Amino acid sequence: MSDPMYPGVSAPRSRPSVVTISSYLLYLSSAVSVIGAVLSLTTIGTTRDVYAEMYEGTANAGLESVITGVAVVTTVISIAFAAALAVLAIFDGRGKQGARITTWVVGGIYLCCNGVGLLGNAVSGGLAGMETNGNAGPSPKELETRLSEALPSWYKPTETLLTVVIVLALLGAVILLALPASNAYFRKAAATWNPLDHPGYPAHQPPYPGQPQYPGQPQYPGQPSYPAYPGGETTPPASVPPAPGPAAGESPGATPDPASPSDPWSAPPPPPPGEDRPGRSPTDPA
Repeated sequence: MSDPMYPGVSAPRSRPSVVTISSYLLYLSSAVSVIGAVLSLTTIGTTRDVYAEMYEGTANAGLESVITGVAVVTTVISIAFAAALAVLAIFDGRGKQGARITTWVVGGIYLCCNGVGLLGNAVSGGLAGMETNGNAGPSPKELETRLSEALPSWYKPTETLLTVVIVLALLGAVILLALPASNAYFRKAAATWNPLDHPGYPAHQPPYPGQPQYPGQPQYPGQPSYPAYPGGETTPPASVPPAPGPAAGESPGATPDPASPSDPWSAPPPPPPGEDRPGRSPTDPA
């Protein structure tokens, strides 16, 4: 589609709705990730105390430090992914092909991480009934019960819900960016000629190499102008005398008198009787 004011110039591409929705889903994933990271940071202290209490005096004493370190690293990674998704949402909305490809890579990695998190929660729930023998530490059921008592009752359901929202939003964003409408939007537009980018040619073109330049012929008062001759000359050849104009008092179509003094090419008139002619002595016969 071209601009009606400038034919041949492509109009700005309109962003399809699938790309807009995909950007909003990326924003949603970023915001939910930040919320989940904040909730995780607020419960790190409580989780550390529970693990220290449950593993005190066992062979795995000191495991609370490892658990705390893993929780901090996971939170930092979630914040980094949230920032990356927000930036990618901006450039995806502008039609950047590089941002689209990066969204598939980053979104796919973060999608797998959250999917593994959901799977880990399901596996830990299934292992809660197993008992631990020996002095290795409490059983998964005892640890899960103690964490549920120490943490707020809404924490676990909220954490699971946020993870599900992130997974669904990322999955939708990645799929929308792969649709045909998105392909047409992210495809690089063909270069077209824009008259606004090319100013007009200068009024005086430089001479071509080897072409002589002739100065302009002066115009004298009363001298008629002549049409241009082949080769760029504006004056008649020297062998052709200019045609005389009509004498004063004559009509434009009248034939000039050969003896008229206004005709510079006519013969001089004869002298009156009794006057000497040029080159004749007074004693010569008339």
